[in-house]
Amino acid sequence: MVQELRSLWNSFPHRMPFIILLIAWLALFHFIGNSTLGYIPTESIFGWLQAVYDGGAKLGRDDELGVMVPWLVGVILIIRREELTQIPKSPWAPALLIVVAGLLLHLAGYTIQQTRLGVTGCIIGLFGITGMLWGRHWMKAFAFPYFLLFFCIPISIFLDSLTLGLRLLSTSLSTGFCEWILNINLIQSGTQVIHRATASAPAFSFDVAPACSGIRSATVVLLLTVTFSFLQFKGWGRRMLLIFLSPIFAVLANVIRLIIVFAVAEAAGQAAGQAVENKFGFVTFLIALFCVFLTARLIREPEPLKTLTTAGTTPNEITPDLIP
Repeated sequence: MVQELRSLWNSFPHRMPFIILLIAWLALFHFIGNSTLGYIPTESIFGWLQAVYDGGAKLGRDDELGVMVPWLVGVILIIRREELTQIPKSPWAPALLIVVAGLLLHLAGYTIQQTRLGVTGCIIGLFGITGMLWGRHWMKAFAFPYFLLFFCIPISIFLDSLTLGLRLLSTSLSTGFCEWILNINLIQSGTQVIHRATASAPAFSFDVAPACSGIRSATVVLLLTVTFSFLQFKGWGRRMLLIFLSPIFAVLANVIRLIIVFAVAEAAGQAAGQAVENKFGFVTFLIALFCVFLTARLIREPEPLKTLTTAGTTPNEITPDLIP
């Protein structure tokens, strides 16, 4: 594999100009990247990102997922190393327009103190630099893994209203299932679920918090599904169908988890249900990913038909003795 990676690196022309432009581009965003100094005291856009990731982790958000995305892109490059090595690479001047667009986007974000625009401009401009030196064929082949870098942009702060909607939806679906199917008498008040004590079951009360809305699992499942769909399928129809279904699977998995929590609490009490909620959150991801893989299996692309040939025949000829 080391030899193959070396071959991939050697297939790139103008490697030294790329290194120089890369350092200059990153230095621009490191020294003149963030203008919101009153909120996060750093001029580096990368320092700003790290501060937002750390703050999001304390608030139960999944912005810190962006730290892992560049590593995921690197893994995809390694997987596709042979294919990417064969791509013809040569300079392509029109890609300069993409670099300019990235710079203008960063300038706009810096002026109005919207650092997320700067992050977007950094990603777009860097893609343009690779296109300037290595051409549009490279850009087309590299577009998919590079697109994943946009998951680095922290946007969870804008999803609070969506989070509340998911909390209400998950609560309603789970309590409805428990009442109609499991015959557990629950009282729903917004995102709070209450079960009054009976002769056979203890009382319990749960509040579906923002971290339990399903948005965290939906974000991770969406990232993994985008990666899987592009590696698994060649057709855009199947890719987009799987990507569209992934948030639905995440919500479904979260509803199933809440149903299990309520059922356990009804049978063994509040502490037992709380233990399931705290220690078995990974079940949500497993259920959602199982649904993704099952759907991918059901919509898999048909295998190409193999032409039956024998010595002395052409691919379109089948001798009678080969027919059963």
